[in-house]
Amino acid sequence: MIALVTGGTAGIGLQIAGKLRAAGMTVLITGRDQPRGAAAAADLDATFLPADHLTIAGNLDLARRVREHVPRLDVLVNNVGGGAFTERTVTAEGHEATLALNYLGPVALTQALLPTLVEDARIVQVVSSAFTMHTDDPFTELPTYTAIAAYARAKQLNLLATMSLARQQVGHTAVNAVNPGMAWTPGVQALTPQAVPAWRYIWPLVRMIQRRASPEKAARVPALLAQRPTGTGQLYESNGKVKAPPARLHDPALQDRARQTVADLTASRHIADGPADACGPTPKE
Repeated sequence: MIALVTGGTAGIGLQIAGKLRAAGMTVLITGRDQPRGAAAAADLDATFLPADHLTIAGNLDLARRVREHVPRLDVLVNNVGGGAFTERTVTAEGHEATLALNYLGPVALTQALLPTLVEDARIVQVVSSAFTMHTDDPFTELPTYTAIAAYARAKQLNLLATMSLARQQVGHTAVNAVNPGMAWTPGVQALTPQAVPAWRYIWPLVRMIQRRASPEKAARVPALLAQRPTGTGQLYESNGKVKAPPARLHDPALQDRARQTVADLTASRHIADGPADACGPTPKE
């Protein structure tokens, strides 16, 4: 079996890749840091593919190189993500960076790799419990930017698109999402109190809890979903149990809009001239 783990050079992704390699899979990992990626690949006996996960173009280029490198994919683990942009940042394509990294990129990559996936393949989308924090229309630009609000919105859109894809792939590929729980990863280590204002008064306690959270433990359920036959269209918690998303996210039209938004951006290929935010107007800088 052949598996692709995005963001597989450190943290949870590295642990997932290690578990899949230990299970006998051929593993490809991606990341932006060449030296770290090469070292991780050597340790795992895996293949490292450098990737720009912040842009749609970068993800489409990665999909092309994956197709050139392997004849098929049995497993796709979309692990790459993060919310450490303390200040609002815009990518080279004009999209808000947290949205691009956690939603636009993974969905574009998955869509581009669908022809490469075998019929009984498994797609595992790593999300976060933070998606429950966004209660407004996810297609509307945030009135005030904070890192955690942007992250919650992006992860909610990602989950919606994942559920849409699961419905599209019924009877073929198993598509599931998983909240791996807290883990002491490079992304978490880079967080500051400014990124999550609600935590600023208890920051020492938050950091103590974070430091005790094991990336290896967080990788267990995503790795199991990648290895074992499952149903499709489910959201799994870090304990391996299925948890239903909030009722408002069950709307098929909402789910399909989240996936189609990225499909339209990808199909147009006029990325540089497209809207600054795929899901709403961008406030003037």
